[in-house]
Amino acid sequence: MRRVTYTNHFLDSLDARDMAALEPSLERLSMERDRVLNEVGQPVEHVYLPIDSILSVVVVMLDGAQIESRTIGRESGYGLLHALGSRFAHERMLVQVAGDAWRVPTPVLQQAAANSPSLTRTLVRHAQATTLQAARAAACNALHPAEKRLCRWLLMTQDRLDSEVVPLTQEHLSTMLGVQRTTVTGIAGHLQERDVIRYSRGRIRIKDRPALEACACECYAAIQESTRQVLED
Repeated sequence: MRRVTYTNHFLDSLDARDMAALEPSLERLSMERDRVLNEVGQPVEHVYLPIDSILSVVVVMLDGAQIESRTIGRESGYGLLHALGSRFAHERMLVQVAGDAWRVPTPVLQQAAANSPSLTRTLVRHAQATTLQAARAAACNALHPAEKRLCRWLLMTQDRLDSEVVPLTQEHLSTMLGVQRTTVTGIAGHLQERDVIRYSRGRIRIKDRPALEACACECYAAIQESTRQVLED
């Protein structure tokens, strides 16, 4: 029998027995951009597994300032560690790029993991990959200039969408980079002048991928390699 493809790396990496434990509770849903799926202090009631959407996990300060700690696409999911530990969110999680995702109730995944060492290992590996991305992003935000960080985010987003058009607004970009919108405008304009991208109305068309890769900091390649090592080991 031909296996169903879920277009999410976590689900597609599960063996038949683990998938059978989750499949009856899987729900596919379409999510609009900027929809908040979890807020700080709320219980994480569902695990979200993107198909062609991208989730943004944001750290919010007391004064309202915020910066993105990581993004999650079809390579993983949000809430994986919550199924193994604390159920409460410590960050805000929202939809950065609209699209579809699978979701499964957190208690269902928790119970399935309790009954399956192989599922627990898969959960931990995907959570590790996401944690490595967050750690690298923290170092990148502190050490690398905004233009190089923007190029990294654009490359990662394009990888997840398989499209030369990346739907990211200036608001999202400023949160991603932790800078003012005017800074984003200046960086985007500079890249556009060099014919690397074309930016218009919240849509960025990547015109020269090799130039974008050359512009990005070392963190793009480091994240790609560490994710590959963790998930393929």
